[in-house]
Amino acid sequence: MIAVITFVAGFGVGSYLFPQTPAPGPEKEVLLLGTNTPFPPFESRNTTSGNLEGFDIDLIQTMVTRAGYAYEWRDFRDFTALLAATAAEGVDIAIGAITMNGATGTLRNQTLDFTDPYYEADQGVLKLTADATDYCPTANDCTATDLNDAAYTVAVQDITTSLYWAEAELPDVTLVVLPSVSQVLQALSAGNVDFVVIDHPAAVGIAGANPAFTVEGTIQTDELYGFAVPNNDPKNIVEKLNTALAAIRTDGTYDTLVAKWF
Repeated sequence: MIAVITFVAGFGVGSYLFPQTPAPGPEKEVLLLGTNTPFPPFESRNTTSGNLEGFDIDLIQTMVTRAGYAYEWRDFRDFTALLAATAAEGVDIAIGAITMNGATGTLRNQTLDFTDPYYEADQGVLKLTADATDYCPTANDCTATDLNDAAYTVAVQDITTSLYWAEAELPDVTLVVLPSVSQVLQALSAGNVDFVVIDHPAAVGIAGANPAFTVEGTIQTDELYGFAVPNNDPKNIVEKLNTALAAIRTDGTYDTLVAKWF
């Protein structure tokens, strides 16, 4: 009898000396993040693991986590489908070096809302390294006057600032519009086009990864990138993302990511 009582008493004391594992907290809301690869250094697939990587990927994952959410990814086959899915509320956040200002931004703001801008960029000209043609006579600068030649065939990705700029500024060229960056680069590699108009940071990233391509120069367009959500922000996440972005800029995380990817 004494042994039984001692055992029970010891068990009771032990429950206080060794605290029980606390009950798990509420599960975080999961946001569906959408992107369209490849668009280095912003978003691409690691050649070894196949995992998503890039400046945009690291930045938005940090922002979403700090805002208190979990996330899942979907990689769309083309940019048009990504923006359409986001506008239809099939994606919570679109990630893809998406221009949010100027005429392009005005058009996109009809169906999308944006976070505060997180990166500023210009357009660029990408050509084959073996091509000796001087498309931009002024060193590192390309103008519409330089590029608007009826002898040129130019590739751009659909519904991008590259397309809108080329349509407005290069009326004399033969314009080839393709759904994805992969197809644009295939056209350039095959010699079907003379050069590509594409966001300058992406041109640098592509040329850095493949010596067959060279950046001919920069087209000044002063674009601002933002992360896009469905119109009217139905999940009320933009303010939280902006708060996270501001903190990331302040605490040095943003600069660390810039140094990593550019």
